[in-house]
Amino acid sequence: MLADGAFDSIRDRLSVMDIALNVSARNEHVKEVEWYIRTVKERVRAIANTLPFKQYLPRLVAEMVYNIVFFHKRMGYMQQ
Repeated sequence: MLADGAFDSIRDRLSVMDIALNVSARNEHVKEVEWYIRTVKERVRAIANTLPFKQYLPRLVAEMVYNIVFFHKRMGYMQQ
């Protein structure tokens, strides 16, 4: 699992579950996570631009994000 220094405190709990935690250095960003967030935002904007609305309900935005994350997992984009 990729994470920043804020998650270093749960390293022991994750190791019990056989999950390896890769923590980045202090004040360093996790490039893969930032890339993924940027990709999700970009795809939400792409979907929103195809819809005929000027404003979006929070539930609609949440469903767009859910849809994108679901298909990223399904297609294997989130594998390490």
